[in-house]
Amino acid sequence: MKKIWLGFCVLFLLWPHWTQAQEDAFRYLEPIEKKYAGLKDYTADGVVHFDIETFKAPDMGVKLYYKAPDKMKVESKRILFFPREGGFFNPSLFKKEGFEIKFLERFTYEGARAVKLQLTPQKPKRNTKEWVVTIDTDHNLIREIGITQYDGREIKAVIHYGTFDGFELPFHIRLTLDLPSFETEGPKEFDQWVQKPKRVTGTIDIRYSNYKVNRGLRDELFVNPEGEK
Repeated sequence: MKKIWLGFCVLFLLWPHWTQAQEDAFRYLEPIEKKYAGLKDYTADGVVHFDIETFKAPDMGVKLYYKAPDKMKVESKRILFFPREGGFFNPSLFKKEGFEIKFLERFTYEGARAVKLQLTPQKPKRNTKEWVVTIDTDHNLIREIGITQYDGREIKAVIHYGTFDGFELPFHIRLTLDLPSFETEGPKEFDQWVQKPKRVTGTIDIRYSNYKVNRGLRDELFVNPEGEK
């Protein structure tokens, strides 16, 4: 009984500090949310370059459509293999209401002040992801996103920004992949495997241009032929 009582006392003492740490972490996300509050939608042209060890694929042109808070569509004339995780910009992705946030460190990133946060979904689902986000606090920009999924996928996105129609949006995203080998089974146009490794590694570079912002994209654009969004 004494041990249980001691445990409650320790929890009571630590709880205010934990709450304060959560609030401190939240304040790094709020300026980003405010910065992009006026971004309702955008379209952009993209070129995707693959450099993955187990297959070869030519560069792929895509058209990206985004509408806040979470609608996204990609069009391409070729078989589509587009990295949705980290491959496009969604400023509404990290809503503080949906995550438990842990402050990891404060450091300098390319000459700017930065922090690193760990975000864990409050309502875990199958294949739940854990995110580690690097935020440039001088410019209120997400510079890097690390994604770890419980099935073994690991993806890191490094984002470079330009200014388009008054908003800072990515012109280059580099994804570094470390995936279980089953992740690569899919598009038939890729070369046949010689031997499957235990892990698949490589990079995907996406370069964006020709942004058009706040043109009033309609919800119907994001409905596929089967009627699903």
